[in-house]
Amino acid sequence: MTTRERYKGIMSFQKPDRPPIIEWAIWWDKTIDRWREEGLPGNLETSQDIMEHLGLDVHKQIWLQTIDYSKVVQLGHGEGFLEELTVECYEKIRPHILPKDVVKWAKNDMDIWKIKQQEEGALVWLTLDGFFWFPRKLMGIESHLYAFYDAPELMHRMNQDLLAFVLGTLEEFCETLTPDFVMFTEDMSYNHGPMISEELFNEFMAPYYSRLVKKTRELGIDVIVDSDGDVTKMIPWFENLGIDGILPLERQSGVDVVALREKHPKLRMIGGFDKMVMNQGEAAMRKEFQRLLPVIKQGGFVPSCDHQTPPQVSLEDYRLYVSLLKEYCLK
Repeated sequence: MTTRERYKGIMSFQKPDRPPIIEWAIWWDKTIDRWREEGLPGNLETSQDIMEHLGLDVHKQIWLQTIDYSKVVQLGHGEGFLEELTVECYEKIRPHILPKDVVKWAKNDMDIWKIKQQEEGALVWLTLDGFFWFPRKLMGIESHLYAFYDAPELMHRMNQDLLAFVLGTLEEFCETLTPDFVMFTEDMSYNHGPMISEELFNEFMAPYYSRLVKKTRELGIDVIVDSDGDVTKMIPWFENLGIDGILPLERQSGVDVVALREKHPKLRMIGGFDKMVMNQGEAAMRKEFQRLLPVIKQGGFVPSCDHQTPPQVSLEDYRLYVSLLKEYCLK
């Protein structure tokens, strides 16, 4: 079977030979630097080269950016582009965001992966900013959280613009390549739960996701939400809107895929494997896979690292992880 067939089978709660063996997010640069020192061949230049070398299945994430970074000043982590939380300040940067040519910029990747999807059965997904992530990126972390109360008009204006961008982008993207799912980046939880209340979610995000899901249903595309932290409380919010699944299910934040499956039997999940045990040896990794095994067997779950593999993980550790992942996916 192809990677794409396995993904579609698993996410339909069917019984293919095994789940796809993928990494939903590529490795930290420092992790790759370490692996180079430990023998990872230097001629493996792309992420796909490294994936193939390490025995992962063929897959590709295409991330379309909402900001033209060639036209704005680069900022530090957590900083925003707006001088003030006003529509007027937003209008000043509006020409440099939500670029009309964003699909054309990805055309080379799209052409290559359309062929791989059709001829090799590669799994391909599209990543776009979500309705929490996008305003935060423009406002900065702290200002964004105040803006739900201090600048509601601006928040809605940004998400109205983002929705129009996403709907148009999906249409144009699918004219060349239909992704197997679309992933929306949010990161709206931390290790104790969501950063906003359900009331704020319903006011500022739900209306836009509702219209988005209607469109993805027409296109036949699954919707997966990406959020770090403890997502347990907010999963029903998204399920009520028709969102299909969530990733990466961080264990260190207390997320338990077994408990989630009991409460949300139709939820699709990707991730879940505790990255913090990847350098603790075979026994620790086997224990972690045993924890996930009941859900692996049920379907609707693609086991993968619950975030990017940290640089504490050696190349030998990672090779063992991939070997064990394949073993447990066949159980």
